[in-house]
Amino acid sequence: MRYRLYLAIILVSMLALILLGCAAGGGGLSQVTATPTKTARPLFTATLTPVPSPVPTETPVPTEVPPTETPLPPTDTPIPATDTPPPTHVPPTETAIVPTDIPPTNTPAPPTNTPQPRPTQTPAPPTSTPRPQVDFVVKEIYAFEDGSLGPTGLHNVYFTVIDAGGAPIDGIIIEEVNNTPTEQVITGNKGPGKTEYTMWAGDYRFKVVGNQAGQTFAGETTHVLSIVFEHAVWADLIAGGICSDEASCRALGPMHFSYNVTFQRTW
Repeated sequence: MRYRLYLAIILVSMLALILLGCAAGGGGLSQVTATPTKTARPLFTATLTPVPSPVPTETPVPTEVPPTETPLPPTDTPIPATDTPPPTHVPPTETAIVPTDIPPTNTPAPPTNTPQPRPTQTPAPPTSTPRPQVDFVVKEIYAFEDGSLGPTGLHNVYFTVIDAGGAPIDGIIIEEVNNTPTEQVITGNKGPGKTEYTMWAGDYRFKVVGNQAGQTFAGETTHVLSIVFEHAVWADLIAGGICSDEASCRALGPMHFSYNVTFQRTW
Protein backbone atom coordinates (compact mmCIF):
# COMPACT_ATOMS: atom_id res chain seq x y z
CA MET A 1 0.00 0.00 0.00
CA ARG A 2 2.76 2.44 0.80
CA TYR A 3 4.48 1.67 -2.48
CA ARG A 4 1.33 2.60 -4.39
CA LEU A 5 1.00 5.82 -2.44
CA TYR A 6 4.55 6.86 -3.34
CA LEU A 7 3.91 6.04 -6.98
CA ALA A 8 0.76 8.15 -7.01
CA ILE A 9 2.63 11.10 -5.49
CA ILE A 10 5.33 10.88 -8.15
CA LEU A 11 2.71 10.76 -10.95
CA VAL A 12 0.89 13.80 -9.54
CA SER A 13 4.19 15.68 -9.30
CA MET A 14 5.00 14.96 -12.93
CA LEU A 15 1.52 16.05 -14.01
CA ALA A 16 1.90 19.31 -12.10
CA LEU A 17 5.21 19.98 -13.82
CA ILE A 18 3.59 19.44 -17.20
CA LEU A 19 0.76 21.84 -16.37
CA LEU A 20 3.19 24.52 -15.16
CA GLY A 21 5.15 24.21 -18.38
CA CYS A 22 2.00 24.70 -20.38
CA ALA A 23 1.10 27.81 -18.40
CA ALA A 24 4.51 29.39 -19.00
CA GLY A 25 4.33 28.71 -22.70
CA GLY A 26 0.93 30.35 -22.90
CA GLY A 27 2.34 33.62 -21.45
CA GLY A 28 4.97 33.85 -24.23
CA LEU A 29 2.39 33.21 -26.96
CA SER A 30 0.19 36.12 -25.86
CA GLN A 31 2.74 38.65 -27.12
CA VAL A 32 2.76 37.19 -30.69
CA THR A 33 0.18 38.39 -33.24
CA ALA A 34 -2.30 35.74 -33.91
CA THR A 35 -2.62 34.57 -37.49
CA PRO A 36 -5.77 33.28 -39.00
CA THR A 37 -4.05 30.16 -40.23
CA LYS A 38 -3.34 28.81 -36.67
CA THR A 39 0.06 27.46 -37.49
CA ALA A 40 0.94 24.63 -35.11
CA ARG A 41 3.88 25.28 -32.86
CA PRO A 42 5.87 22.80 -30.75
CA LEU A 43 4.34 22.69 -27.34
CA PHE A 44 7.27 22.07 -25.01
CA THR A 45 10.33 23.54 -26.87
CA ALA A 46 10.60 26.89 -25.05
CA THR A 47 9.26 25.80 -21.63
CA LEU A 48 11.07 22.59 -20.71
CA THR A 49 14.63 23.36 -21.90
CA PRO A 50 15.59 26.58 -19.96
CA VAL A 51 13.48 26.06 -16.85
CA PRO A 52 14.35 23.27 -14.41
CA SER A 53 11.47 21.37 -12.98
CA PRO A 54 10.79 22.67 -9.45
CA VAL A 55 9.74 20.26 -6.78
CA PRO A 56 6.49 21.27 -5.18
CA THR A 57 7.02 22.24 -1.60
CA GLU A 58 3.60 21.21 -0.55
CA THR A 59 4.19 17.60 -1.60
CA PRO A 60 6.07 15.61 1.08
CA VAL A 61 9.09 13.77 -0.23
CA PRO A 62 9.60 10.39 1.37
CA THR A 63 12.86 10.26 3.26
CA GLU A 64 13.16 6.51 2.97
CA VAL A 65 12.15 4.63 -0.11
CA PRO A 66 11.72 0.93 0.66
CA PRO A 67 13.42 -1.38 -1.74
CA THR A 68 11.08 -2.20 -4.55
CA GLU A 69 12.52 -5.62 -5.23
CA THR A 70 12.64 -7.01 -1.65
CA PRO A 71 9.13 -7.39 -0.18
CA LEU A 72 8.70 -6.79 3.49
CA PRO A 73 7.95 -9.87 5.61
CA PRO A 74 4.28 -10.31 6.30
CA THR A 75 3.21 -8.67 9.51
CA ASP A 76 0.65 -11.36 10.29
CA THR A 77 3.26 -14.17 10.73
CA PRO A 78 2.99 -15.45 14.35
CA ILE A 79 6.13 -15.44 16.44
CA PRO A 80 6.56 -18.88 18.01
CA ALA A 81 8.46 -17.58 21.01
CA THR A 82 5.65 -15.27 22.21
CA ASP A 83 2.81 -17.77 21.71
CA THR A 84 4.45 -20.89 23.20
CA PRO A 85 4.70 -20.98 27.02
CA PRO A 86 8.10 -21.85 28.47
CA PRO A 87 8.71 -25.56 29.11
CA THR A 88 9.04 -24.85 32.81
CA HIS A 89 5.35 -23.86 32.97
CA VAL A 90 4.15 -27.29 31.74
CA PRO A 91 2.07 -28.79 34.56
CA PRO A 92 3.52 -32.04 35.90
CA THR A 93 0.21 -33.82 35.36
CA GLU A 94 0.81 -33.89 31.60
CA THR A 95 3.76 -36.31 32.02
CA ALA A 96 2.66 -39.93 32.31
CA ILE A 97 3.96 -41.47 35.56
CA VAL A 98 4.09 -45.22 35.89
CA PRO A 99 2.47 -46.28 39.18
CA THR A 100 4.97 -47.82 41.54
CA ASP A 101 2.46 -49.94 43.44
CA ILE A 102 1.20 -51.89 40.39
CA PRO A 103 3.58 -54.57 39.04
CA PRO A 104 4.00 -54.75 35.25
CA THR A 105 1.44 -56.99 33.63
CA ASN A 106 4.04 -58.59 31.35
CA THR A 107 6.32 -59.65 34.23
CA PRO A 108 4.85 -62.47 36.35
CA ALA A 109 5.10 -61.94 40.06
CA PRO A 110 7.30 -64.44 41.91
CA PRO A 111 5.31 -67.24 43.53
CA THR A 112 4.73 -66.63 47.19
CA ASN A 113 3.78 -70.18 48.05
CA THR A 114 7.00 -71.85 46.86
CA PRO A 115 8.20 -74.01 49.75
CA GLN A 116 11.73 -73.29 50.82
CA PRO A 117 14.03 -76.18 51.71
CA ARG A 118 14.45 -76.60 55.41
CA PRO A 119 17.97 -76.46 56.79
CA THR A 120 17.26 -79.64 58.73
CA GLN A 121 16.91 -81.59 55.46
CA THR A 122 20.52 -80.90 54.55
CA PRO A 123 22.69 -83.82 55.69
CA ALA A 124 24.99 -82.91 58.51
CA PRO A 125 28.73 -82.94 57.83
CA PRO A 126 30.59 -86.11 58.81
CA THR A 127 32.16 -84.36 61.79
CA SER A 128 28.77 -83.98 63.47
CA THR A 129 27.73 -87.61 62.92
CA PRO A 130 27.30 -89.29 66.31
CA ARG A 131 29.84 -91.99 67.01
CA PRO A 132 28.46 -95.56 66.88
CA GLN A 133 27.91 -97.39 70.13
CA VAL A 134 30.74 -99.76 69.24
CA ASP A 135 34.02 -99.07 67.48
CA PHE A 136 34.38 -102.54 65.94
CA VAL A 137 31.80 -105.02 64.72
CA VAL A 138 32.09 -108.69 63.77
CA LYS A 139 31.92 -108.58 59.98
CA GLU A 140 32.47 -112.25 59.13
CA ILE A 141 32.89 -115.72 60.73
CA TYR A 142 33.17 -119.07 59.00
CA ALA A 143 34.88 -122.43 59.70
CA PHE A 144 36.91 -124.30 57.13
CA GLU A 145 38.97 -127.48 56.78
CA ASP A 146 42.52 -126.52 57.67
CA GLY A 147 44.72 -129.31 56.29
CA SER A 148 42.53 -132.15 57.48
CA LEU A 149 39.32 -132.74 59.41
CA GLY A 150 41.13 -135.55 61.31
CA PRO A 151 43.60 -135.45 64.18
CA THR A 152 46.35 -133.97 61.96
CA GLY A 153 44.24 -130.94 60.99
CA LEU A 154 44.90 -127.44 62.41
CA HIS A 155 42.53 -125.75 64.88
CA ASN A 156 43.33 -122.03 64.81
CA VAL A 157 41.42 -118.73 64.65
CA TYR A 158 42.78 -116.41 61.91
CA PHE A 159 41.91 -112.73 62.58
CA THR A 160 41.79 -109.81 60.16
CA VAL A 161 41.04 -106.22 61.30
CA ILE A 162 40.08 -103.52 58.76
CA ASP A 163 38.87 -99.93 58.89
CA ALA A 164 35.55 -98.63 57.57
CA GLY A 165 36.97 -98.52 54.03
CA GLY A 166 38.39 -102.06 54.14
CA ALA A 167 42.06 -101.22 54.70
CA PRO A 168 43.95 -103.44 57.21
CA ILE A 169 44.83 -101.97 60.59
CA ASP A 170 47.91 -103.04 62.55
CA GLY A 171 48.39 -102.69 66.28
CA ILE A 172 44.82 -103.64 67.21
CA ILE A 173 44.46 -105.69 70.42
CA ILE A 174 42.05 -108.64 70.27
CA GLU A 175 41.20 -110.32 73.54
CA GLU A 176 39.74 -113.77 74.31
CA VAL A 177 37.11 -113.07 77.01
CA ASN A 178 35.45 -116.46 77.60
CA ASN A 179 38.24 -117.96 79.77
CA THR A 180 40.35 -116.94 82.76
CA PRO A 181 42.94 -115.63 82.57
CA THR A 182 42.17 -113.78 79.36
CA GLU A 183 44.60 -113.80 76.47
CA GLN A 184 45.39 -111.14 73.84
CA VAL A 185 46.81 -111.05 70.34
CA ILE A 186 47.87 -107.99 68.28
CA THR A 187 47.31 -107.51 64.56
CA GLY A 188 50.26 -107.04 62.22
CA ASN A 189 52.39 -109.99 63.42
CA LYS A 190 50.95 -112.33 60.77
CA GLY A 191 50.62 -109.82 57.96
CA PRO A 192 48.92 -106.44 57.45
CA GLY A 193 46.00 -106.30 59.90
CA LYS A 194 46.34 -110.02 60.70
CA THR A 195 47.03 -112.21 63.70
CA GLU A 196 45.98 -115.68 64.93
CA TYR A 197 45.06 -117.71 68.01
CA THR A 198 45.28 -121.51 68.68
CA MET A 199 42.22 -123.27 70.08
CA TRP A 200 42.17 -126.42 72.20
CA ALA A 201 39.37 -128.41 73.76
CA GLY A 202 37.37 -125.47 74.96
CA ASP A 203 34.98 -122.67 73.98
CA TYR A 204 36.34 -119.26 72.96
CA ARG A 205 34.92 -115.77 72.39
CA PHE A 206 36.84 -112.72 71.10
CA LYS A 207 36.49 -108.92 70.78
CA VAL A 208 38.62 -105.81 70.03
CA VAL A 209 39.56 -103.96 73.22
CA GLY A 210 42.13 -101.34 72.14
CA ASN A 211 45.35 -100.65 70.32
CA GLN A 212 49.06 -100.47 71.12
CA ALA A 213 48.87 -96.67 71.42
CA GLY A 214 46.83 -97.10 74.63
CA GLN A 215 43.44 -96.22 73.14
CA THR A 216 40.54 -98.39 74.30
CA PHE A 217 37.68 -99.49 72.06
CA ALA A 218 34.21 -100.88 72.51
CA GLY A 219 33.56 -103.79 70.22
CA GLU A 220 31.19 -106.63 69.48
CA THR A 221 31.99 -110.07 70.90
CA THR A 222 31.92 -113.18 68.75
CA HIS A 223 29.69 -116.10 69.51
CA VAL A 224 31.33 -119.30 70.73
CA LEU A 225 34.10 -120.69 68.54
CA SER A 226 34.98 -124.30 69.36
CA ILE A 227 36.20 -127.61 67.98
CA VAL A 228 34.41 -129.50 70.74
CA PHE A 229 31.75 -131.71 69.16
CA GLU A 230 28.34 -130.05 69.07
CA HIS A 231 29.72 -126.85 70.77
CA ALA A 232 30.40 -125.10 67.47
CA VAL A 233 27.69 -123.18 65.64
CA TRP A 234 26.63 -125.37 62.74
CA ALA A 235 26.06 -122.32 60.52
CA ASP A 236 29.82 -121.54 60.67
CA LEU A 237 30.69 -125.01 59.37
CA ILE A 238 28.04 -124.81 56.65
CA ALA A 239 29.31 -121.35 55.57
CA GLY A 240 32.83 -122.74 55.22
CA GLY A 241 31.78 -125.78 53.16
CA ILE A 242 32.58 -128.40 55.76
CA CYS A 243 29.04 -129.75 55.60
CA SER A 244 25.80 -128.81 53.85
CA ASP A 245 23.30 -128.87 56.71
CA GLU A 246 23.09 -129.66 60.42
CA ALA A 247 22.48 -133.38 59.88
CA SER A 248 25.53 -133.78 57.68
CA CYS A 249 27.63 -131.81 60.16
CA ARG A 250 26.57 -134.07 63.03
CA ALA A 251 27.34 -137.11 60.94
CA LEU A 252 31.02 -136.08 60.75
CA GLY A 253 31.47 -136.47 64.53
CA PRO A 254 34.47 -134.92 66.34
CA MET A 255 36.94 -133.26 63.97
CA HIS A 256 39.53 -130.50 63.60
CA PHE A 257 38.89 -127.27 61.68
CA SER A 258 39.88 -123.56 61.87
CA TYR A 259 38.00 -120.21 61.75
CA ASN A 260 38.37 -117.02 59.79
CA VAL A 261 37.14 -113.96 61.78
CA THR A 262 37.08 -110.36 60.48
CA PHE A 263 36.54 -107.27 62.68
CA GLN A 264 35.73 -103.94 61.01
CA ARG A 265 35.96 -100.47 62.48
CA THR A 266 32.74 -98.46 62.28
CA TRP A 267 34.32 -95.01 61.70
